[in-house]
Amino acid sequence: DAFCRGTLPNGVEFTVLCDGMGGHRGGNVASEIAVRAFHEILTTRLSGSFKTKDLKNILLGTVVRISLLIADVAEKFPEYAGMGTTVVLAVRQGKKLCIAHVGDSRAYLFRNGRLTRLTKDHSLVQEMIDRGEITPEEGETHSQRNIITRTLGYAEDCQPEILLSDVRPGDLFLLCSDGLTVPVRDHVIADILTNTEKDRIARTLVSRALACGGPDNVTVGILYEEEREEDR
Repeated sequence: DAFCRGTLPNGVEFTVLCDGMGGHRGGNVASEIAVRAFHEILTTRLSGSFKTKDLKNILLGTVVRISLLIADVAEKFPEYAGMGTTVVLAVRQGKKLCIAHVGDSRAYLFRNGRLTRLTKDHSLVQEMIDRGEITPEEGETHSQRNIITRTLGYAEDCQPEILLSDVRPGDLFLLCSDGLTVPVRDHVIADILTNTEKDRIARTLVSRALACGGPDNVTVGILYEEEREEDR
């Protein structure tokens, strides 16, 4: 996994989380390339003046560009053949949050005590759920739940899904790799978010994933809007 955050002079903030694949070495390279490139490109593209409605095109172009960059490195270096990475990223501009994702790294919204998954996995199991072949509960333990259908590094399947959310007082947004969501069920995540101080949530979620025997890297990013006295 690789992760970065940025806060720009114009008040725009971004968070990027990538989970690499293609063997230990290739996965590390793909996720690191992606995070460094996202930080550089987003810092440049988002530092000036832009409208929130333009974010979709900015993020779409950035994801495609970085996917091609990873594919180019894999082509030049045979030891990295087949490498790729997921991405889930969030860009905040004032009271709006734009989220883009490819793969099975996820974004959640915790609002008024309720946890909502904002992203849908690009995975074989999710496609089976969508077709009604298995239930979401069966998908949680399915033997093929790690097969991803869309990644950065393959030009033909890097198309991101992009959504826009309002940011309200008290909102908490969670970005995470499947190192959290495979061993820790959503209702357990919701319980931790309900009963844990905000500055301890990320560490508590990672600790729970490790305690549940999580075999993968675990990365968690938290974004929250403080609730002011006048908002209560």
